[in-house]
Parts: sequence; C-alpha cells; structure tokens
Amino acid sequence: MIKLLDHGYVRLVSHTKPAGEVGYYWTGDQEIIRNARVSYGNDGEVRTIDQDKKLIDYLYKNRHTSPFEAMVFTFEVKAPIFVFRQWHRHRTWSFNEISARYAELPSEFYVPERLYKQGTGNKQMSSLEVIDNEQRILLEIRKVHQYNFWMYRKLMEDGVSRELARTVLPVATYSRMFCTVDLHNLFNFCRLRDHDHAQPEIRVYAKAMLELVEPIVPMSVDAYRRFT
Repeated sequence: MIKLLDHGYVRLVSHTKPAGEVGYYWTGDQEIIRNARVSYGNDGEVRTIDQDKKLIDYLYKNRHTSPFEAMVFTFEVKAPIFVFRQWHRHRTWSFNEISARYAELPSEFYVPERLYKQGTGNKQMSSLEVIDNEQRILLEIRKVHQYNFWMYRKLMEDGVSRELARTVLPVATYSRMFCTVDLHNLFNFCRLRDHDHAQPEIRVYAKAMLELVEPIVPMSVDAYRRFT
C-alpha cells in the first residue's frame, strides 16, 4: 500500500498469474512474451533474459499492444471524488466504487496543502503562483467541508434517506473503489495522468501504480519509461 494525499492510498490487490507449474522463473513479463510468441508457434520455448528484454522493447516501441493486455491488475484506491471523476473517463478500466446509497461515508475530505491561482496559458490548469491569504482561505475550506458533513449526518438523523443526504457532500469527499485494468491501458493511463498538464492530485496515483506493478513487470515498465 502507498499512502497518498491526506487520507488516500492505492494498493495492488491481485494480478494475472500462470496456472500450474512453469519451467522457469515467472514474472508478468513472461506472460506478455508468451502471448507475443504464440504468433510464431514458439511460445513454449525458453529464451535468455536478454532475448526476452529485446522482445519487450520491440513490442513497446512498435506499438504491438495486445500482448501487454495479457497482464491484468486490480487495485484498491481511496481518493477524493473529483479524482475519481477524472479516473472514470478512462473507460478501459472496470470500476466498483462504494455507494453512498448503501453505506454511510466517513467524515473524510481532501484539503490541498497549497492554493494556486488559475493558469493563464492553459484554461484547465493551476499556475505556480500561490493566492493571497492562502492560510485563511484553507481554514475556510476546511470549515465549509466540516459543515457539509455535519449537515450530512443531521439529515440522516432527521430521517432523510442516504441517497438524498449525500447530495450536500463536496467533491472533495473521499471515496473508495476496486478497479481493474490490463497493462497496456495502465500504461496509457499513466502516460496521460502522470503528465505536466495533469492535475497533481491524480498524478500521484499514476506514479504510485507504476511503482506497484514494476516488481511484477520490470522489463515492461523499463520499456515504458524509456520509450514513452
């Protein structure tokens, strides 16, 4: 598990593994290699590590993506709702998120460490210039979120259903999900979300997931880092 932001985290839950015994040391890279070599009918042959690495490099550089789809990962993620809303735009993932219709959410919300002004060169980004009266405004943000959660509890105490009481909660509220993706689409997610133009709050999750899968698919992650 890697802890992120003020209350968030990401952990690797499971990943593709071979069924039965294998004749050599297995990593997720071998799963990719086996799927690539079946095209020539030599998927059962044992090659050297250097040969395997060259094949992984060739596949990645030349965008032969389907072998990378053979490796599948499931993560547990806790993050603010506004991060999830960006994440859910990647429709190549499978998502199962906690529902505030069924469960009462804990009083956890995200408050940024710094408050930056709106960027002038990019309409969707912050600048590197901190706003005036930053600490006072951060305190006000925290008070607003605390009030929203007080109102959320009060509504339910007064008999309002969970599905309606949740409407007062901010997008800074923490949510939790299990999400599943293959390696090709994980790389695509990281390429887009660990980018200078991506929001910092989602960038940290992209970096963390790459760190979690690297011990399982070291050759593939190395190719991603060198050729992306």
